[in-house]
Amino acid sequence: MSEPQDEHQVTGDSEDSSVAAEDMWRNVPRPTTEELLTPSTQGADPPSIPRGVKVIGIVIVLALLFLSVWLGLSLGRSGSPAPEPSPTVEEELWELEPPVTMDEFVRGDVTSTPRDGDNDRDIARADYTDGTDRLILLLSRPETDLATYLEGAQVSGVEPVEGSGGISCGTSTISAENSIPFCARVVDDTAIAVAGLSEQDTSTLTSLVDSFYEELQ
Repeated sequence: MSEPQDEHQVTGDSEDSSVAAEDMWRNVPRPTTEELLTPSTQGADPPSIPRGVKVIGIVIVLALLFLSVWLGLSLGRSGSPAPEPSPTVEEELWELEPPVTMDEFVRGDVTSTPRDGDNDRDIARADYTDGTDRLILLLSRPETDLATYLEGAQVSGVEPVEGSGGISCGTSTISAENSIPFCARVVDDTAIAVAGLSEQDTSTLTSLVDSFYEELQ
């Protein structure tokens, strides 16, 4: 027959068992979906970079910067410098000096009018004769347009001479007494004109213009 248990002892053991059971089966709340998907912000701070590593990194960056600058300067000096453009030398034109002779013609009186404040052109005029025929040589510079020159010389009925290389002929009133045949061309910024005082035809005057140009160069 078992001995009766102490009431206090029985009661104490029951309370201890209830506390233990309560601790064991405590209800832990389940995390919500938002908590599962939200990154945790309570992570540990990243370890600090050692001082020596920082110093090495700065040295490497400075070295790369210096190397890039040095390469840039070296490549800039390696190219040969572009040659300086040579100054444009304007070719000197022949002088407006009527030749003393041209074929059988001999020069007589010469009149020159230099360019100045009142005159914007250099002009030269010379009379020629071969003992029978007479003509006048006229030179004017600068001239760039033959039509403008002939208009200023009061030449009318101007017609270009085919196959002459730019010579045109007409009739001028250089002489106050009568109209005379007149042929001219513009070359080297200079007008070369021949007026026939012996009623020379167009073919003869055209040939004389070319002959004077060859003699003047």
